[in-house]
Amino acid sequence: MSATRPELKFTDVSEERGFYRKYVALPEKPTSTIRVVDKGDYFTIVGNDAIFVADTIYHTTSVLKTCNVDQVTAKNFKEPMQYVTVSPQILANLLKDCLLDLGYKVDIYDKNWRLIKSASPGNIEQVTDLMNIAIDSSIVIASLKLQLNSKDGNSTIGVAFVDTTGLKIGMLDIVDNEVYSNLESFLIQLGVKECLLQDLSNNESAKGEMKKITSVIDRCNCVVSLVKNSQFSDKDVDLDLTKLLNNELELSLPQKYSQLALGACNALLNYLQLLNNTEYLGKFDLIEHSLKQFMKMDASAIKALNVFSQGPSQPFGPSVSTSLFNTSSAGKITSLFQLLNNCKTNAGVRLLNEWLKQPLTNIAMIKERHDLVEYLIDQLELRQLLQSDYLPLIPDVRRITKKLNKNGSLEDVLKIYQFSKRIPDMTELLKSHLDEDENKNTDLRELVNKSWVEPLSTHLDPLTKLQEMVETTVDLDSYEDNNEFMIRVEFNEELAKIKEQLDVAKNQIKEIHLEAADNLGFDPEKKLKLENHHLHGWCMRLTRNDAKELRKHKEYIELSTVKAGIYFSTKELRNIADTTSTLEKEYERQQSSLVREIVDITLTYTPVLERLSLVLAHLDVLVSFAHVASYAPIPYIRPTMHALDSDRKTKLIGSRHPVLEMQDDLTFISNDVDLESGSADFLIITGPNMGGKSTYIRQIGAISLLAQIGCFVPCDEADIAIVDAILCRVGAGDSQLKGVSTFMVEMLETASILKNATKNSLIIVDELGRGTSTYDGFGLAWSIAEHIAKNIGCFTLFATHFHELTTLADEYANVQNLHVVAHIEEPNNTALNKDEITLLYKVEPGISDQSFGIHVAEVVNFPQKIIKMAKRKASELETLKETGNTLKKAKLDAKEINDGNNQLKSLLKSWVNEVKEKGLDDPSKLTDESCRKSVEDLVKKIVDEASNSDSKYLEYVKDLLV
Repeated sequence: MSATRPELKFTDVSEERGFYRKYVALPEKPTSTIRVVDKGDYFTIVGNDAIFVADTIYHTTSVLKTCNVDQVTAKNFKEPMQYVTVSPQILANLLKDCLLDLGYKVDIYDKNWRLIKSASPGNIEQVTDLMNIAIDSSIVIASLKLQLNSKDGNSTIGVAFVDTTGLKIGMLDIVDNEVYSNLESFLIQLGVKECLLQDLSNNESAKGEMKKITSVIDRCNCVVSLVKNSQFSDKDVDLDLTKLLNNELELSLPQKYSQLALGACNALLNYLQLLNNTEYLGKFDLIEHSLKQFMKMDASAIKALNVFSQGPSQPFGPSVSTSLFNTSSAGKITSLFQLLNNCKTNAGVRLLNEWLKQPLTNIAMIKERHDLVEYLIDQLELRQLLQSDYLPLIPDVRRITKKLNKNGSLEDVLKIYQFSKRIPDMTELLKSHLDEDENKNTDLRELVNKSWVEPLSTHLDPLTKLQEMVETTVDLDSYEDNNEFMIRVEFNEELAKIKEQLDVAKNQIKEIHLEAADNLGFDPEKKLKLENHHLHGWCMRLTRNDAKELRKHKEYIELSTVKAGIYFSTKELRNIADTTSTLEKEYERQQSSLVREIVDITLTYTPVLERLSLVLAHLDVLVSFAHVASYAPIPYIRPTMHALDSDRKTKLIGSRHPVLEMQDDLTFISNDVDLESGSADFLIITGPNMGGKSTYIRQIGAISLLAQIGCFVPCDEADIAIVDAILCRVGAGDSQLKGVSTFMVEMLETASILKNATKNSLIIVDELGRGTSTYDGFGLAWSIAEHIAKNIGCFTLFATHFHELTTLADEYANVQNLHVVAHIEEPNNTALNKDEITLLYKVEPGISDQSFGIHVAEVVNFPQKIIKMAKRKASELETLKETGNTLKKAKLDAKEINDGNNQLKSLLKSWVNEVKEKGLDDPSKLTDESCRKSVEDLVKKIVDEASNSDSKYLEYVKDLLV
């Protein structure tokens, strides 16, 4: 990499010194902001930022160079005096890593250190042209304004959000509890990348709440940006919004939205500087977002259900990809997104990303998606044609229209033109397959027609006008023959004249080329090349080996020698080349204004193009669902769905984990699930480590998620009750850098679950209480489980190693015990002292009587000494536990224990003397019967003494013996 890096150059020493002095004079910045200088053909980064780039991008410090600073500047240089230069291609990687993966901000300056561009994780619009990559999810930024209500303990948060990639603005109020679980659901549903918060550092009463909110935002992998509290004023924000929105229904904005939401919106508009960008005026849609219309998920659920591939900084969804689409060689499938992503369009990938974060709760909408997937599964030929011949040719309309807005060209117009030409073909394809199936269910035919055929057909007329405009103005022959993007000469008289002169000049150039070929004796196609050089204009080229012949003729002028050969010309050719260059510039100047007009006309079709793109994205995702359902190792089936608040019953026969069953080296064991409100809604699952408890509880969540986004599910049969939330507490890990321990994470997530769950929710808990002492952990696990079973009554899957927890089923009828089956085989060779454990991965009713932890250690070949010691210690602890339980029940003080010990010692001495008198202290006289009789005498003595004494200690010993 370092060999191809550009050099940092200055015109003179004074410019170089001025460059560094201005850098030193810049105000301090957070470490999470990177400063980059645009030097024209390359970019440079200075100081600590340079070291960061060297480590992150180049993975070596050898690329760093020393800054040439004067002594005065050096004294003020607080950072390492080093710099690194990067090419535009490397800058694209740097921007991607900083903005989309690490959550950093990037400021770009000109060579005089004037800020020209600024970008953050939620605002990348200014640098998208530098990134040059496809974004496969919406970039959403939100703003929050908090109002504390002390009466009921709840808080109200005014929320505004902007999707700059989709040109959408939304506002709402969130009434939230003290753990801000509704805010967490909102952040996940929209995939918010950055959140603006009021800077309330001087407000002591609000500090605690702001800390909680910051913690929730951080848990959702979202970046926090503090903004002055004065920016959250709602004054005149309705007027600013009206300028941005593409309709005039916003006169009632102050009546429709709260002052909190409008204040949050004002801060957001100022932060993004939307009103300063004319391309945004009148282009935004005002959208409604309701938390209740989608299933709520907490951050833990997204991880536990493997919704997206989980990187260290990006657990909630892919942000960017240079290759958006799955291929057979893409490697292991590790997430639901990877599993379902057989989309062929960029818009489809973005929509799939959105659907996975926003599962539906409306049964009618879910059934519609299931109907359409079923139709596409049946229509194999249609599905294959769409996937192979039609959908892959659909461009990213959103990206093209944004480019047209900024610096559009004829090339972009022609991409839109080609897109418009494909819509009638696709419409006809869908119609023809509907017509072939006249016997199909009438309701299904109407649904297919309403979802795809009608929306596509409705826009055929506008597209026809767009095509006519392009065909009238653009030279399509030049594009098809030479890949040139030109205006038709017939469209403009001036252009026609210039084009005529250009054609004459190019013909003359061709004649000179042919004459030179004859003169030099070289083939004009293979040896003597005619080229339009970026410096010399039209000229000819020979290889260096053939140049000897060139020097025999004085009329040829050598221009330059490079590895590819020698460029040369003639006086006549140079004159004509200069004339041609002038004509081309004039042609371009005349054409540019016409191109701008064509681009502006094309942009008027943006709403139509966007709607068509959304229809095709919807089709693309459902085609992908049908593909996945058909080609799974065992085909997926359509689930029967049950609405919220109806009979709460989920019954899965032969259910499988959708991601795990795709692994090549794994044969998945299916399991049944039976959840029913009131009789079996709380399932406690016990069993050995590695036995499949975690997989079982997570696959139920994953299947519910798949069903509610409209996909078929990996089961033999499936009845599924719609859930309003999937809330998880699985695994545990310290967040020491954030000052949060394992146990604190457990308690925070569990508190959020208890506050957020309703009777329609699905709770998944794996190993709750393992982050603290055994007794405390069990106590918490019991009380939490009892609260859920008794007071909430929602579907709950509770995997645990606390076997005592299974007794909860004796107290509550809705609690049922399940266990994963493991078979222990005693060793044939006693010398080995090793039990063989076989994990069957089958879940059955009942209780597992042990955790098999030591057996699992044997499976992975722990040293035998450690295994034996573990077994001995486990046995000792079990005995100690039983003894300890009885001791606790006895409740003896120190004096009672001391007096009792003295009495017991007297009894033992008396018994020993009797044994000696009988001669039983001689081992040769001992028999089993005599030993047994002697011990029975001792027990009788203790029992008699305890009966005739008021010693609580002896009473306790008697209880132990009896």
